[in-house]
Amino acid sequence: MTRTASPVPVLLSFPQASARQDAWGRLARLTSGGAELSTAARLLKDEGVVLSFDLGVERFDGVRARVSHAQDDDDGFRVVELRFVDQVQRRRLARALTDVLARG
Repeated sequence: MTRTASPVPVLLSFPQASARQDAWGRLARLTSGGAELSTAARLLKDEGVVLSFDLGVERFDGVRARVSHAQDDDDGFRVVELRFVDQVQRRRLARALTDVLARG
């Protein structure tokens, strides 16, 4: 994973069936295949979540992900490893990451 220069704010949404409220977090690492997230939301392994965030000049809405690992850190936040599940979204994210890295 590529560590971002500064954490990327992210809005977390959940499937309607889960009846959970939206939450906020920060992406500390990001690749086209997944991300590391820090949040106060109590995410659990195998849970589905939908992300919305800005990367460079591009807006990403509705990025579907699944929790592959989650644990609490020393400050009481949840550190979560996410895996992006949609191949089209993964390709778009790969292009955006390449653009951001090229701009340095």
